[in-house]
Amino acid sequence: MLARCPSCRNTFSTDRSGRQECPACGKPLVVPEQAAAPSGPGEAGPGEGTPWERRAELGTLRAWNQTMQMALLEPGKLFASARIERSSDHLRFAVLTTSVFWAVGQILERAMLSGQREQMRRLLGSISDNPDLSSMMKKMIDTQAAANSWPVVIGLSLLTPLFSYIFIYLNAAVTHAFALLLGQSKRGFPATFAACAYACAPLVLLAVPACGSIVGVVWLVVLTGIGLKETHRISTGGATATVLTPYVAICCLICVAAAAMAMVFRNVMGQHS
Repeated sequence: MLARCPSCRNTFSTDRSGRQECPACGKPLVVPEQAAAPSGPGEAGPGEGTPWERRAELGTLRAWNQTMQMALLEPGKLFASARIERSSDHLRFAVLTTSVFWAVGQILERAMLSGQREQMRRLLGSISDNPDLSSMMKKMIDTQAAANSWPVVIGLSLLTPLFSYIFIYLNAAVTHAFALLLGQSKRGFPATFAACAYACAPLVLLAVPACGSIVGVVWLVVLTGIGLKETHRISTGGATATVLTPYVAICCLICVAAAAMAMVFRNVMGQHS
């Protein structure tokens, strides 16, 4: 904000109100608080609620659209305006966004990959002279094809709300556990849940076959860190550590498991040699 010294009439910039000294003449002065700029249509200030939390006023579709835009383009503003006590609203947003686009992605992927089984069979027939190997590979392809059949895909699509519900709570629980371990849980589980729920916005990319899920998950991790910083009012470093530590721990466990399996395999092969 801009302030003017009443003694020397110098105008200077300051980031706080209240008593302070003029940087030009050094005399004390009082900088009054400035009123916050009014919000535009459909917008809210810090703690006044996200568009989704005000969908009764805006309409469900419009509220979801505005929340998505803020999550993807202005995440800090979205998380700062979230009311952390509205956990049921946060859950509804996350389940709706995740389940709908997850189901769409499964159906599109099944439609796009429907001809790959026969192509793979023909390829195996042309490159494999070993009938046993060819038969085994065909059985694997048939098993995968059965798992990707239309009845199975439709059934899984109908269950995506349940899977989304479990994923959202599990993700929030793990994230909050590490926030507690690192001393970054300043405002309790509701703040963590709000961050994790609105961070599900990039999962609309689940509707894009192949690479969409990878990009969506990476973006989700980034938004979760931004969300934790705003909802818990912690530092960027603390939020980053809270988000990344679970993934580092998982990578370490995978490495340990892989090393253990390699040792077991080596011992078994050594006994048979």
